[in-house]
Amino acid sequence: MQLSPQKELSRWLKGWPNKLTFLRILSIPLLILLHPLDFNIVRIIIAFVFLAAALTDFFDGYLARRSGEDSIEGALLDPIADKMLIITGLVLLVAADQLYAWVAILLICREIAVSGIRLLALEKNIHIEVNYLGKVKTVSQVFTIFCLLMHNTGFEFPYRTIGMLSLWFTLGISLYSGYQYSKDFWDKLRIS
Repeated sequence: MQLSPQKELSRWLKGWPNKLTFLRILSIPLLILLHPLDFNIVRIIIAFVFLAAALTDFFDGYLARRSGEDSIEGALLDPIADKMLIITGLVLLVAADQLYAWVAILLICREIAVSGIRLLALEKNIHIEVNYLGKVKTVSQVFTIFCLLMHNTGFEFPYRTIGMLSLWFTLGISLYSGYQYSKDFWDKLRIS
């Protein structure tokens, strides 16, 4: 018996969302191992490995929706993988003197705080939607980190300037979206 094209596609896609999430996590040791090698080509590879890993976040969500494979494991693992990758990028930039440590600390603390709010909300059976500011924040962080990783790679493009401008936007949107998540949680907690 032959499956319909839709069922065949769903069968083929099964498992790919979680595989892409694991791939994002597995890219982290590669970034860490390559980082001390201070050659132009290695810096370019690091920037593009980071970008490719970050893009898997879009594809794993798309594939999960397309195949109907929205699993609890995927829903829990996906944001953890995102945070691990972003934090790795921030730490590598601080280590390379491309990012102020205090900015990285604020961004990392915001990630931890929002994760804590989400866990507390889950415990209290409060549903907090991922808002568009959170998505803008993620895209902005990836863009900022990519640009700052590409700085000093020999290309005649103002990666550093663009990255620093994007950094201040990222910091603002990160802190504001963190405030929105906490406000949403406390408002819903008061009602319940």
